[in-house]
Amino acid sequence: MSTILEFSRDIQGFNAYAPYPSTNIFSATLVNGAASLITLPLSEKAWIVSFSYQPGTNVFVDFTGATASAPVGGTFAAATSELNPGARYVKSTKTDDIQAATISLITNNASSEVTVSLYAPR
Repeated sequence: MSTILEFSRDIQGFNAYAPYPSTNIFSATLVNGAASLITLPLSEKAWIVSFSYQPGTNVFVDFTGATASAPVGGTFAAATSELNPGARYVKSTKTDDIQAATISLITNNASSEVTVSLYAPR
């Protein structure tokens, strides 16, 4: 069963972001230049995807279905990979609404420990 992302309220009635521990967690040790892929479960229509990274490391994440890539060169260029995103809302299927969506991750450090937690948005 998926963990539903629920917001608590503090004493003044404001949202206090402190989710329950997820039951959908993926982890990996990424190595330099080798992309790793997560296939999203189809048990939910969408997910809140939350990332935890080894401190001091760079992890580039691609949500488009392409393989993540680290930037090269000193000029800005169009890209689909984001550096160390915190959390994102992601549909669980590709644009065809049938095939499971994927998230690609890569590091340009020697290695990086990464944990990805999924929450069902309700």
